Amino acid sequence: MANQATMPAQAQEQTVQSAVAVVVNMIGGRPAVELQETIFTIGEETFDAEALMARGVAARDVLDSNLHDIVKGIPYLEFMLVRDFYKSGITDKGKSDDAAQKVWERSVNRMVSTFDFVKPKSEAKDAVRKAEAKAKAIAAFEAQDDDALEDARADLLEKGDQASLRKALTIGKELERRNADVIKADADQRKLIVSKIVTRVKELSKAGTDDADNLLASVLMMLGA
Repeated sequence: MANQATMPAQAQEQTVQSAVAVVVNMIGGRPAVELQETIFTIGEETFDAEALMARGVAARDVLDSNLHDIVKGIPYLEFMLVRDFYKSGITDKGKSDDAAQKVWERSVNRMVSTFDFVKPKSEAKDAVRKAEAKAKAIAAFEAQDDDALEDARADLLEKGDQASLRKALTIGKELERRNADVIKADADQRKLIVSKIVTRVKELSKAGTDDADNLLASVLMMLGA
């Protein structure tokens, strides 16, 4: 008779499971036998769902590749026509235009990430004019560092007339453009901190102990609420 050391891994696992079933006959205060079929089904269907998700992702990757083959290198107006055709395939299923637009945007973002796809720019005169104006504004501030721009904006805001305020707004947009990554990182960090605070406050509130109540009161005082 084979000992445990020479038993196949699957057989060993089944032996361990059998031993556990003998020792543990309750789960969360309920008879284990009552939950056995439910847990079995959860495991079975989770496996099936993950397999289905994997097939879905693989199919989506193929569709992204096919779409990229169509849109790579085409001009803006043709790109917009592809978008309209694409969205029609979704709205035809009863989905809203907004929902179809979001699916399209996700497809485009994946192509940008996966294939380094470059979205064509609008060739409309107004779009060209705006792009040229933006490039000109960036060039005008190119020689000035952030500190110089901050000082200039402060001076303009202090003057307070309409022309000065418009110039200050333009400088503000340039500073935001330059520091977009830092601004986003700060916003993400702030969001994370808020999430942790909210979670902790909920935990303290749920605890209902004197210590927890004291901590909640201290937090309230620190926040000045």
